[in-house]
Amino acid sequence: MQTEEALERTAYELCLDSAADGIDYLEVRWAPRLHLRTGLQVTDVIEAVLRGLAAGPIRAVAIACAMRTDSGEANERLARDAARFLGRGLVGFDLAGDEAGFPDLEPHRPAFAVAGAAGLGLTCHAGEAGPASHVTDALSLGVSRVAHGVIGAADPQVVERVRAEGVVLDLCPTANWKCKAVAELAAHPLPRLVRAGVRCTVSTDSRTVAGTTLSREYELCATVMGMTEDELRACNRTAHDARFDR
Repeated sequence: MQTEEALERTAYELCLDSAADGIDYLEVRWAPRLHLRTGLQVTDVIEAVLRGLAAGPIRAVAIACAMRTDSGEANERLARDAARFLGRGLVGFDLAGDEAGFPDLEPHRPAFAVAGAAGLGLTCHAGEAGPASHVTDALSLGVSRVAHGVIGAADPQVVERVRAEGVVLDLCPTANWKCKAVAELAAHPLPRLVRAGVRCTVSTDSRTVAGTTLSREYELCATVMGMTEDELRACNRTAHDARFDR
């Protein structure tokens, strides 16, 4: 995905696939700086993806991911570029990548300050590798949502802080299992977190890599993890209420 045409087509086809799965609102997290190998600029990448999303049959918006492996300066520039597209289909700013190898968030604080000041929703990938404290580290960036947070669920103090502050955990059961953040799907903490009053969503994360769909995730939550229909509806309401597209 190193041309505008490929990016636009991929984004559009993701909307088609999502619509076929019964989704009517989609937030796409992706890292614009991963598409610069053949000369595209970050703004070219963002514009192409937003064109593809806008052409789809559902409401689809984007969250720009900075990468932990990139410098703080590069991610601050990304935040400034992303902010230019607020109101045009880009709604949030994220940090993703190698959590275990690059746990230090300090270099990326300026990027989050820029994104937050511009009005972008803030979220961060954390708690899928490393200690539970990575989740509370992410909260210090001013995020309202954490992607994953699975390992943090093992620490009652982390769970209580997330619950008390109303932070949303976007949990991806199949991906969490395949990344070995949980030993088996039946042991996933999502049901326990929901029952403890933590605001959680059911999400996918790399649908093609994980080999799943959102409807499949809901099915696994019900059949393997023992969640009730009311609990799953609560997760869906949380997803609606916590969306960045306002």
